[in-house]
Amino acid sequence: MFFFFLACAGSADLRFVNIAEGKRLTHGKPLDLTIAGLPTGVDSIQYYIDNGILDIKNGTEGLVVNSAEIKMGQHTASALVFLNTGKRLRVSSAFTLLPPVPKQFRYEVINRYSHDSSAYTQGLQYQHGALYETTGIKGASTLRTVNVKSGEVIRSKEIGDNYFGEGMTLVGDSIYVLTYRENTCFVFDRHSFRLIKTFNYDQPREGWGITYDGTKLIKSDGSNVLYFIDPKTFRVLHTVPVFDDKGPVPQLNELEYIEGKVYANVYQEDYIVVINPLNGVVESRINLIGIYDHKAQDNELNGIAYNDADSTLYVTGKMWPYLFEIKPQAL
Repeated sequence: MFFFFLACAGSADLRFVNIAEGKRLTHGKPLDLTIAGLPTGVDSIQYYIDNGILDIKNGTEGLVVNSAEIKMGQHTASALVFLNTGKRLRVSSAFTLLPPVPKQFRYEVINRYSHDSSAYTQGLQYQHGALYETTGIKGASTLRTVNVKSGEVIRSKEIGDNYFGEGMTLVGDSIYVLTYRENTCFVFDRHSFRLIKTFNYDQPREGWGITYDGTKLIKSDGSNVLYFIDPKTFRVLHTVPVFDDKGPVPQLNELEYIEGKVYANVYQEDYIVVINPLNGVVESRINLIGIYDHKAQDNELNGIAYNDADSTLYVTGKMWPYLFEIKPQAL
C-alpha cells in the first residue's frame, strides 16, 4: 500500500477540512474526513488511517469515523481520489489523537500511621488484613508484611544482595516480586515467603511496578506502556500505551488494580493517575501535593494499596516515616 501511495499524484488544492497538519484531536469524538478542494469529475474516494483502508465512497461523499476505535497517539489520515479521467490524487495529514482532560481529585487524610523510614518503598498492597511491601536498593531489598496501624514489620525476607527490588503483587497465595534491571521476577509463597519459582525475561527491559487484574499481570517499565503478562509463563500477551490530554505519560511506576482501573504512581511526581487498562486513557488524576514534605529525588511518592472494606487508599513514599490512609475528593 505504501508504494501505491507513492505512485499517486498529490494536489496542493486538496485538504481535510477538520484535520489540519499536526492537529491534536480528542479521542472518542467523531473524526471527520471531509475533503475540501475536490475537482469536478470525482468517481470515488478511498479513505485511510495510516495504511489501513476505512471505506470507499462514491463521488465526493465524505466519511466520519468513531475515533474511539483508533488507538491514541500519532496517525496519518489519507485519501485516494479517483477521477473519471483515470487520474488519481492523494491527500494526507498527520494528527495526534489524545484523550480529554482527566477528572481532577484532591484527597482527604483519614489516618496517618507510622512507617519504616528506612524502607525504600517500591511495591505496596493490602490484603488479608496486612500490608505487603517490597523495598529497593541493591543489597537491602526486602519483601515484608507490615502491621498497618503500628508500622511494625511482622515478617521480612531479603531478596538477595545482587538484586534491586521493585514492585510486587499478590496472585492467590503467591507474591510476584520484580527486580529493577536484573530481568528477574521472583514468586514467593504468601504464608511462608518461601521461594516458589523464578521467571527470567527480556521484555520489558526494566521492572518498575506490577499489579494483577484477576487474570493477567500488568507491569510497568518506566515508559508510558503497560505490559499485560501471563502469570503462568510471564510471557507478554499485549501492551497498552498510556496517554493523557497532553500526550504520552512516561515514568509509570508502582501500580494497583482497583475496581477495573489501574492506579499508577508517576516517578518524581506527587500525583496518581487512574488509567483505563482497555485503552490507556488517563481518566482522572489524584493530586497529592502537600501530603508530605519530601526531597525531590530518592524520597518521592511511591506506593499505592487499596483497602476495599473502607474504600480507602494507603499511600507512602521512599523512606517516608508515614503511611497515609486517604479518600480521593473530586474537585
